[in-house]
Amino acid sequence: MRISNKTIGTILATTVFLALSCDKDITEINKNPNGVNLDEANPSFLLTEVMAKTAKDIGNNGYAEPLAAFVQYIQKDSWGNNNYDWEGGGWEGYYNSLRTADLALSRSMELDMRFHQAVAMIMKAHLFGLLTDFYGEVPYSEALRGDTDVNLPKYDAQETIYKGIIADFEAASSLLSNNQGQLEQFLPSQDIYFQGDSEKWIKYANSLALRYYMRLSEKDPSFAGSGVQKTLGKPLISSIDEECAVPYVGVSPDDSQPSNGRSGTPSQFTRVKPCETLVGTLVNLDDPRRHIWFAPVAIPIQVVPSEEVPGGGDDVVVDGVRYINEASLADNFTIYNPETWYQDRLDGLTLIDTSSVYVGIPVSVQGTEPYTYNLNPQPTQGGDNVHVSEMDPQFNETAGPYLKARILSYAEVAFLKAEAALKGWGVDAEENYNTGIQASFDAWGIGDLAADYMDNDGVAFDGTLQQLMEQKWIANFSAASESYMDWRRTGLPELRPGPFAVADVIPVRFVYPDNARNFNSQNYNDALEDLEVTPYTDAVPGYVENDTPWSKPWLLQGVAEPW
Repeated sequence: MRISNKTIGTILATTVFLALSCDKDITEINKNPNGVNLDEANPSFLLTEVMAKTAKDIGNNGYAEPLAAFVQYIQKDSWGNNNYDWEGGGWEGYYNSLRTADLALSRSMELDMRFHQAVAMIMKAHLFGLLTDFYGEVPYSEALRGDTDVNLPKYDAQETIYKGIIADFEAASSLLSNNQGQLEQFLPSQDIYFQGDSEKWIKYANSLALRYYMRLSEKDPSFAGSGVQKTLGKPLISSIDEECAVPYVGVSPDDSQPSNGRSGTPSQFTRVKPCETLVGTLVNLDDPRRHIWFAPVAIPIQVVPSEEVPGGGDDVVVDGVRYINEASLADNFTIYNPETWYQDRLDGLTLIDTSSVYVGIPVSVQGTEPYTYNLNPQPTQGGDNVHVSEMDPQFNETAGPYLKARILSYAEVAFLKAEAALKGWGVDAEENYNTGIQASFDAWGIGDLAADYMDNDGVAFDGTLQQLMEQKWIANFSAASESYMDWRRTGLPELRPGPFAVADVIPVRFVYPDNARNFNSQNYNDALEDLEVTPYTDAVPGYVENDTPWSKPWLLQGVAEPW
């Protein structure tokens, strides 16, 4: 009988396996000699990785990814999700970081490293907070128990998760506070958030607790109110030097300003354009932050009577201005008007924006990618548009003095305190409101302009939540995740999709990933039953049952906002 080479290989492999298994356990054999022994993992290195990945995620969402378009800071004129057709993402990355943070926590407890233990608790709570913020119910209490018999973790109720992470923030703060003077060193090079300053971590944990108490302020005002009042008596972030804002260092694409044109292609920068919602708000308020966030339009457009067109003709560029003879325009053109543009587009009219300094792209302005907007003379995907503003050139760099992943700012904390005062849970609403504006100006290097700005019409404090949330939305530019949560909680500012969005209202959650449905189907289906079906749940085809961006999680059920 002839034995094939394949059969010989199988016999040899089996013989070797049996010989080895006589003396050794298979778990001893199946080890990577070059791998990391988890029992010896360094908590500092683990936490550095978690901090870096979390900062990158929040920074990316904050500036150029779809969430920044959702809250109408930017619109991409090519390869974007301006029409609210994004289902969300990040599930796998969050859970990967959670496993690393959980290992850091276990190792810190084994080594009695209380500083590292507290940081691990804070990072875990923050990541679980992001997951439930975006998705609704998620695996929580059983999520990180893969070494036990729990292979298919249940999805915990949002209320359980929110209140659990708040308790963890508070426990971590107490652990640090109660061990001051006895904490191990956390090297500045490893602690990329606060350079080993335990007091800043205490303030950060307390400030995160304040954020999440306010997250629950509409759904569970009794719990939130008592928690806010308690937290306001604790140390909180009180200057821009204490805020959690990680500078981009620009060494690699992973640690560089998102969508810069230096570490990738030039079009990564040029396709990110300011959204007209933000541009118009800043112009109306005479807000000087527009000068450091946006670039003036390269060639403004003026639509004028024929006698005012230099040198005659119908369409000419003279001295850096494009002049168009109004008589030459067909009936399907109209001048952009912030009050009528939405209906104008529904009526099929083409918009011409004659703003002389800054021109943004209106939200969801057309069904195709808007690189043709405002009569672009050379419309190409990923190309330039001389009639629409680009972002300020600083955002084209890999790093810079004001380019940071803004995770939790001093401005946000001040606005949270101002809102708490309006609700009767704190004091000094006006002072904290003004502090929030000042902190934002300071963070962008124009602090000396804040006082005059606060005297402007529409900015001087009037005691309304609408004004406060508008200023908080502006200050959170480049921190779109939190702006999205604020809008979802309060409905403010009053954002609406444009005429070519896939639905009439902005989505309120991310869709669960395919793996959740395919490999943990029973628990996934149980979670779907707890989502509230809305008139918009079935408005867009292609989703599984009510696992859609327009189904309401527990946090939004029975409350008035956002819609």
